[in-house]
Amino acid sequence: METKEVKIGIVENDENFRNQILTILETTPGVLSVSHWESAEAYWKDENGKELDILFLDIMLPGMNGVELAGKISERDPNISKIMLSNMNSDELIYSSLKNGAIGYILKSELKDISEVIDTVLQGGAIITPTIAFRVLNHFKAKTNLGSIKLTDKENQILDQMVRGKTINRVAEFLGVSKYTIQHHVKNIYKKLNVHNRAELVRKANDIGLL
Repeated sequence: METKEVKIGIVENDENFRNQILTILETTPGVLSVSHWESAEAYWKDENGKELDILFLDIMLPGMNGVELAGKISERDPNISKIMLSNMNSDELIYSSLKNGAIGYILKSELKDISEVIDTVLQGGAIITPTIAFRVLNHFKAKTNLGSIKLTDKENQILDQMVRGKTINRVAEFLGVSKYTIQHHVKNIYKKLNVHNRAELVRKANDIGLL
């Protein structure tokens, strides 16, 4: 680790896991002090929380969750490095955490060398465990592939009406064409987006950025 002495905090309501990390942190070279809180609200009200260098945040906290707290800290104390701790590798949680200013997302089952984590953060790096890194890479790979999908102007018009909940007949009436023409275009849209129903269509269109 670097010679700088750091102040570290952890917001975690699982007593066993919290104690496990505290024991490691308290004997880690370079760690000046370790503070802990059982809830986001308790941390937020404590002025000492503003003095931290690194904060480990559990996501599934009672009351305000860790992702929400990360966002609030980013606004009030942007210099605190926030690392999320979770038992879940949900894409939604991962990207919400990163959007809210977290520089790391670690599965609790993959948290091994805390000293290495701290050292990486002090050097300006980000922390993502192997399982999360795999999901992130797959997500961006999918985004890249989706970005190459092109719909015609007519298909975009029909897609817009369909995601608004209109039936094939209503779309045909709106555009002044036969329902068979709309069905032909819908078939092409489904094929291009590789979907099989309207729910998948809406979700994929949102991923691509068409909505």
